Amino acid sequence: MNFLGVGPLELIVVLIVALVFVGPERLPKLAADIARTIREVRKYTGGLAAEFNEVIQDFEKDTEGERSAWKEIETGITGATKSVTEAVRDVRSELQSVQADASAPAPSVVAAAPASSVPPTTEAPAWSDIASGPPPVGAETLAPTNGAHLANGAAPSAAATADEAR
Repeated sequence: MNFLGVGPLELIVVLIVALVFVGPERLPKLAADIARTIREVRKYTGGLAAEFNEVIQDFEKDTEGERSAWKEIETGITGATKSVTEAVRDVRSELQSVQADASAPAPSVVAAAPASSVPPTTEAPAWSDIASGPPPVGAETLAPTNGAHLANGAAPSAAATADEAR
């Protein structure tokens, strides 16, 4: 028997102390008062529990419509999730089959494009053309970034510094 962490030995000690301080004449009346107080506390807590259960039942009755609406929403979301999952699986399987077919030579994408959408290409100038003269008209000039413009020991001009900043 262990009531609220008090074992039988502790209970006997408490009764002996109460008998010494209260006295044998008033001890039965004190025990009856304690028993009555315990009964009142149990009755009060039982009433609170009953009221709490009534409030919960009323709340459940009031929210029954909303709960059914949420159940319908849950069912719809679950169905949508399943359909999206199936669609993703289908796309994944199609992609895997396309990748398996990719081992065969694929048709050229450039050949399928219209000729007007492909910009005309020009050949790059040879190194001898670049080193021998000024750049062609309309060609973009690049500033040296390795310090080659400082080969003669002069300070960089504002134009060279701007070109390096690009």
